[in-house]
Amino acid sequence: MDHQNPSRTCPELNDQQWRSVESLFNEGRRGGPRRGRPAHNPRSVFEAIHWVLWTGSVWSALPDRYPDFRTCHRRFKGWFEAGLVQQAMASLYGDEGIALCAAMNGRMQAWRSPVGRKPRFPVATTLRWPVVRPIIVR
Repeated sequence: MDHQNPSRTCPELNDQQWRSVESLFNEGRRGGPRRGRPAHNPRSVFEAIHWVLWTGSVWSALPDRYPDFRTCHRRFKGWFEAGLVQQAMASLYGDEGIALCAAMNGRMQAWRSPVGRKPRFPVATTLRWPVVRPIIVR
């Protein structure tokens, strides 16, 4: 099943365009040595986000040249909520970039439990995924 919108082809992000928005995505971790896997290059992740915005495709349909779709989607959520994706797309494409972000915002849904059912896990209001809090037994 092809999830890509055939009427939209994604323009390649050139070096000059990336340099104009690169400062938005510099993520310097502070506070000690880094642990775990090395982070993916912010440019390759932004290019994946750029591809999804332009094609209107689902994350799992990302081509193999990009990092794993789960990594890209996780970074997208943080960057989108911080307004970085919107700033970059507006800088690169003006009103068309803003329209692409608005279309993506329409596709996004906050995590909700069914009406009338008490959620199994408390949900933080600023996050779009459940947050597990420890249960205190008295």
